[in-house]
Amino acid sequence: MSKSPTIGKRRLLDKIVCPHCWTQFPPEDVLWIAESPNLTGDMKLGETERERFLPTEYNARGFAVDAQGCECRECACPRCHLPVPLSLLEAPTLFMSIVGAPASGKSYYLASSTWFLRKILPRCFKLNFSDADPNMNRRLQEYEALLFLGDENRLVELPKTEEQGDLYNSVRYDDQVVVYPQPFVFSVKPSIEHPHGDKAAKLSRTICLYDNAGESYLPTRDADSFSFPVTRHLGQSECVFFLFDPTQDARFRSAIKERSNDPRLADANDWEERRLSQVRQETIFTETIKRIRSARRMYANDRFDGLLIVVLTKYDAWRDLLPCGELQGDPIARAEFNNREIFCLRADRVARVSSRARAMLMKRAPEFVSAAENFANDVVYVPVSASGVSPEIDRAANRRGFRPKNVRPIWIATPMLLALSRLTKGLAPIHAEDAPETR
Repeated sequence: MSKSPTIGKRRLLDKIVCPHCWTQFPPEDVLWIAESPNLTGDMKLGETERERFLPTEYNARGFAVDAQGCECRECACPRCHLPVPLSLLEAPTLFMSIVGAPASGKSYYLASSTWFLRKILPRCFKLNFSDADPNMNRRLQEYEALLFLGDENRLVELPKTEEQGDLYNSVRYDDQVVVYPQPFVFSVKPSIEHPHGDKAAKLSRTICLYDNAGESYLPTRDADSFSFPVTRHLGQSECVFFLFDPTQDARFRSAIKERSNDPRLADANDWEERRLSQVRQETIFTETIKRIRSARRMYANDRFDGLLIVVLTKYDAWRDLLPCGELQGDPIARAEFNNREIFCLRADRVARVSSRARAMLMKRAPEFVSAAENFANDVVYVPVSASGVSPEIDRAANRRGFRPKNVRPIWIATPMLLALSRLTKGLAPIHAEDAPETR
């Protein structure tokens, strides 16, 4: 059977971008992963990996058949040979990057936001939000389970994101080994109840999220070399979530300490925490800008044409610096479309909160605001709390964490809802009366 840019009756994209090595290729070049357990060994991934091959035979359902006659169900990139979810072949990909200093709360933010998106998107926006590849999202699923599905009285703490381990993949190109970051990949599809459910194939998207260790963005680290391009996803990202943690900024800490007993504000005692507390977040941001410009081949005066969302983390610890009634509930409102009730993102509420958060930042960290707005055309400031409460300290075990029964996130899904609303048309409706403000 000849090759065709279709799988069964599903139409494939003209071009696909690998979520690992970011190579662009047509669908007919995709490799398939052998299903037969006897077909193992790959020149780039090692002897234990299943064989990758370019098919010469397909079955009636459009799936490749391996050398031993087994129907194959997984694909791989023709360059790096790492697995590529089938949804990437069918739905356009939205690349998004989560960036921030060490200990800024990236893992908590990501786990809490995806957990609530799994609940909010189907219930309110009639969107199916699921793992495009459960194996690729395994670490994130473990984080979600720890925070929301475990013993509600147990003190849990998410492990720190490391610069090596199972969140990275090694690929051998001749004599050179290249290490790529492991992305988290989701499929977003309108359900039949969605206002545009009849256009599901056109509106569906694959979301590719990257979360690196904060140390990967330190300007002293060689974290964007040929052999270790772990932050090069910034060149593909249409949305960058930069996590700014006010509790790590000395100017904010002094003001917060007067109003809060949060243990995250206690003086750091060990050397590692003292070292990390000296990392200036605007330095991390400046390094991020440098890498985006390099990856996108931008000139010095070119402005980022994607969406920059400054996520102000740990709002529960510094809420007295930004008292705001609008942060009490999610910025979601009911509306009517073709005599059908739908939910929309309240852009006017997001804009008002963004304006107040920007004013707060201008008061204490004006250099950060200046750098952000001189770099990107579209900047939004969103306060969030992944937990809604301060961590508890178990002095006997010398650890701190959160009890799932107490976790009450604040505005945690708002940044992603905003990105979906801005970057897609018709997928996540935005409130029609007030256009969102970005400055």
